[in-house]
Amino acid sequence: MREHILKEIDYQKTMEQSVLPYLRERQSQLWLERQRGRKIHCMRYRAEQASGVVVISHGFTESAEKYQEVIYYFLKKGFHVYCMEHCGHGHSYRLVQDLSLVHIDCYERYVEDLLFVAGTAKKENETLPLYLYAHSMGGGIGAAAAAREPDCFEKLVLTSPMLRPKTEPVPWWLAKLIAGIYCLLGKEEDYVMGQKPYGGLEQFAESASTSEARFAYYQEKRKAEPLYQINAPSYGWLRNAGRMNRYLRREGWKRISAPVLLFQAERDDFVSLREQERFVRKLSGRGEAQLVKTVGTKHEIYNADETVLEPYWERIFAFLER
Repeated sequence: MREHILKEIDYQKTMEQSVLPYLRERQSQLWLERQRGRKIHCMRYRAEQASGVVVISHGFTESAEKYQEVIYYFLKKGFHVYCMEHCGHGHSYRLVQDLSLVHIDCYERYVEDLLFVAGTAKKENETLPLYLYAHSMGGGIGAAAAAREPDCFEKLVLTSPMLRPKTEPVPWWLAKLIAGIYCLLGKEEDYVMGQKPYGGLEQFAESASTSEARFAYYQEKRKAEPLYQINAPSYGWLRNAGRMNRYLRREGWKRISAPVLLFQAERDDFVSLREQERFVRKLSGRGEAQLVKTVGTKHEIYNADETVLEPYWERIFAFLER
């Protein structure tokens, strides 16, 4: 796998001249409707001589476009890929008009949409095992989906999963209380205090990435496409992040039967590391669950340079192919 990992040097050139043409030859676009009139956007990719199928569940404010490199690696290793965009993200349906705002009425909507896409992938590939690769918010959604339907995925790869968001300097209990009050006041679609609409390019030093080349590449994509300019949560989103956390912590974890590989970023400023460790400890008492700590990385482990990505992807494929 090492020979396929993109290098920091000439990253954009490699993406444009090698990766994107390779993906375009193998991609098709799906518009799936779990609820009438609400279209879930999903990119489907076909590998040659596939040994399995991977569903990708992206993170908060992300899009399928951000996972082109990830998809490339899965295809090279012989996996079909279905990369969906969650409600309120990318080209999928939205519950509010503001393109910068991430809002959800209930976290179960995320879960049911993911399971609907997974069901489509299963129907189209009945003889192949189905796996989940999920990052951040998508990791929390993926864990909840695996709890809701334990037989859906054969294995789960959770990378920096948002089992609970970080809300510092505001304590988590207080953040949940404030969100609940604002929702009761009918302000569930308001921006969380201190958050604001997309205002232009983010600074690398403040980002979740440790690869400047990868960071800059997606920033230009985001700048050019308004649908990728999702930027901040509503009180409704924050309240439902709390509800999803409560479900996973109290009962959801008991229903997860698939083996889990969870990657934790040492310098994560966005999600709770303690909650990840607690989650793996609980799962380890019932089945296979591994916690892999990636030293020196920030939240987006998949957006690190090749020194991190080589062992990261080797560990993932060893887990999936075992």
